[in-house]
Amino acid sequence: MKEIREYYDPKDKANKVDRDLGVPQKRIRFFSIQPGATYDLMSDLDFGGRGKHADMGNAHPKANFFLDIRSQDIKINEAFGFQFLFHTASTVFDRQSYSVPNPKANSSDSSSSSGSSSSSSGTRENSKNSVTSDLGTRMNVDYNYIIPTFYWGNPDVDGFRAGFGVGFANIRMSGNVDFRDPADSYAKLLLPYTNRPVFLESLTNYQLASGLVDLHSGDPVFNYLLLNLSQANNLELMGLYLASKGTPFSTDLLSLIVYSQFKNEYTPLEMLALAALSRTNVNMRAKQVFAYMVYLETPTFGFVKFRFSLHGPIFKDSGYTVSMTTLELAAMVPIDF
Repeated sequence: MKEIREYYDPKDKANKVDRDLGVPQKRIRFFSIQPGATYDLMSDLDFGGRGKHADMGNAHPKANFFLDIRSQDIKINEAFGFQFLFHTASTVFDRQSYSVPNPKANSSDSSSSSGSSSSSSGTRENSKNSVTSDLGTRMNVDYNYIIPTFYWGNPDVDGFRAGFGVGFANIRMSGNVDFRDPADSYAKLLLPYTNRPVFLESLTNYQLASGLVDLHSGDPVFNYLLLNLSQANNLELMGLYLASKGTPFSTDLLSLIVYSQFKNEYTPLEMLALAALSRTNVNMRAKQVFAYMVYLETPTFGFVKFRFSLHGPIFKDSGYTVSMTTLELAAMVPIDF
């Protein structure tokens, strides 16, 4: 009986786990470096403001690499505590779609169904009577968080841990977005009919007026070419640079029709640059903005630990509210010091 009491003594839980598993539980003495890879189950980037709105997602989810650095646990009691988390990663948003009426849909059927159906069934009917088109935009996002996280879970018991925290993030975005603004479409029809220098200077002003081009801390190469678009062969260099950054040149039909009329004035590469610049280009960096993270971690299996998390930054810049929401599954390798 004495041996049994000693074996299950709650003051000796760590030794009990060691005996059960045969492997001592490692502790973070100073900090832990945790490189890993994530798979996005859901990823969304939302722009709203100035009477405009755009929502982007990930059409082709793939593994993204990240790096976490964690402080040692600062315990409140045996089950609760907090630690500091530094998280750095990058992701790509390559899907932005919009819906238009389906010309093949029977208008009489849709009108009768809308009159007799509930709001939820009307939504289903509307989805059947619309066509979704990909706008071909792309956004590259690099981000890092510094978040104090509160956790629940005792590693001496089962190794699971749940936590949440809020902190600060540094974000860098580069790419393009389409707000589907009728005024923008009207400008595309009129601007090219002016002379080349006036048109290119107007296109530069159009991009700067969006408020999403950061001239202070954004991409210096893009900013230089944009500000000097009408000089020398900078328009052609802009096309080369955007291509090297992975910017998609698929654009809306309206831009292609308008710019194709000026094939004698612009080279094919310049026309591709114009097509890309017909969208609202984003080249911005935001520092120390709000970020959050909620997560659930598993014990270490061999040398790998898994994490299920929901996180993202939310901030305002140049009249826009920008929010990124990511639901992901991560695998990481803890290296404790």
